[in-house]
Amino acid sequence: MSGNVWKRPDEVMKQMREKKRALQARFSHAAITTKTTPDDCEQQFNSPSPSIPISVKRKNPFRRSPAKRPKLLAVTQDDQRPGKADLVSMLDAPNTFQTDVNKESAVELPSALSIFAAVTPVCQKVDRFAVDWSLKTKVRFTSKSPFAFSSTLKTSEEASGITGFVRCVNSLNSEEWSTLDTSTNAQFHQCCLLWQYPWLPWLSLFPRDARAPVTSTTTSQIGMDPHISNCMINDWCESFRSLFGLLRARQCPFFYVCTHQFTVLFRAAGIGGVPEIHALLTPTTRGLRDNLKKEDISFSMPLKKSGQDQPNSVNDDDDAKESTRVEDMDPDDEDCDEDDDDWINDIGLHSNLRSKLEAERLQDGGQGTSQGTYSDSLLLIEGVETQGLFNWLLNSKLCLSSTGPLAGIPPTLFSPVAFHQATLRPLKARQGFLKQDGENLYSIEVQGPLLPHSMVSLMKLLQSSDFTAVWTVSSGTKPFASFASSTSATSAFGKESLSDCGLDRASLDLFCSSQLPPTTSEVRFQDGCFYFN
Repeated sequence: MSGNVWKRPDEVMKQMREKKRALQARFSHAAITTKTTPDDCEQQFNSPSPSIPISVKRKNPFRRSPAKRPKLLAVTQDDQRPGKADLVSMLDAPNTFQTDVNKESAVELPSALSIFAAVTPVCQKVDRFAVDWSLKTKVRFTSKSPFAFSSTLKTSEEASGITGFVRCVNSLNSEEWSTLDTSTNAQFHQCCLLWQYPWLPWLSLFPRDARAPVTSTTTSQIGMDPHISNCMINDWCESFRSLFGLLRARQCPFFYVCTHQFTVLFRAAGIGGVPEIHALLTPTTRGLRDNLKKEDISFSMPLKKSGQDQPNSVNDDDDAKESTRVEDMDPDDEDCDEDDDDWINDIGLHSNLRSKLEAERLQDGGQGTSQGTYSDSLLLIEGVETQGLFNWLLNSKLCLSSTGPLAGIPPTLFSPVAFHQATLRPLKARQGFLKQDGENLYSIEVQGPLLPHSMVSLMKLLQSSDFTAVWTVSSGTKPFASFASSTSATSAFGKESLSDCGLDRASLDLFCSSQLPPTTSEVRFQDGCFYFN
């Protein structure tokens, strides 16, 4: 190997220092060149010096042409003109501009996407919380500051909460003297209580789903046993009579009847602005409405899109549809149907098949509903017709499921006041922390069938600080929140007639009001006002 290939360390360091000095000299000379005028650059180019290397700055290929600058200035001035101009006026405006060539000013480009920016939704602001009559399955409250209450209760707090709820006593009312615990924990526990029948710990009775798979053999045994099923149905009839009697006496403001096919909301006279006792039923199918017509129960469909129809007009429309359908049928098909009916009657299975076909029609939510949606199929039964609906629910077997884990189990009753055979049920509350958008928040989650009185009480209890509430609504009960009475009664009538219904005076104002809640599942309380997104 030749000796020219190897270099000594001092030679390598010397070579690196020379390269560094040459690079620094090149950078310094380039900086001096940029500060000189174009004439100086031309002079240096024409008469180069032998000692200093020539370095001319490269032309920027992305430099804006001076001919386009007046056009940009015109666009900027047109965008900044005063007044509210829409897109059409901006496009039709003349391109007149005045520019000062001698004075070079900074050009600010307009935001090209400003006119296409999404419109920020405006939050609806209200002073008080409106009653939402739909049933909630879960609600979560979040706040930046810790809550004044907790889900862990002392013995005295739990006892005072139960006593205050059962006796319908407001512990913070100065007019009523009591020795109950008035702490926020006791009030929170009082807000999370309700009355229910039946209550079976191993079965989920709300929300009901008859098509849910059977998880074990023991769950299907209780409803299929005729003796157990008859005992439960007899107790349920007694509880239903007791609850309806309380409603007629105006000592119960409302209650729910939840079946596997539909939900019924009974409300006392004066509640929701309706001057007489009434009931709301949803979702309904054509088969269910035909069944009510056979029982001579008059109803109306207030949420029907074609307009508010009276009971007679609803019946006439359905009859007209059925008549047209019969006229379009082939006579040969009618003969076949008659032969089939005769054959079914001959073998003695007509009644069983008919009840099964009616149950299948009631379960059909797509073709069975004339309107096609839950909201449109809401039924309103008022006055004496409510008694007919009560008798029909009491004796009809369409309220009982014949298959699934809930077979033979009567519908679930929910009420804010006590009634016969009722079970006092607490809601499940869980407190914790969560992180949202990089911010630590305090949260408390309440699960279970949340009735309107629980939601109103919780909203009042949390108004000591700002909070945000997000809830989940049972899909079958959403139309309840969209109904508003056309003939609203005064709140004074509701106050006087419902003074012993179990609600305090402040809450009674909200329940007697016909104000509709916003269609949202999130509310934010800030600075004493509610903001619905």
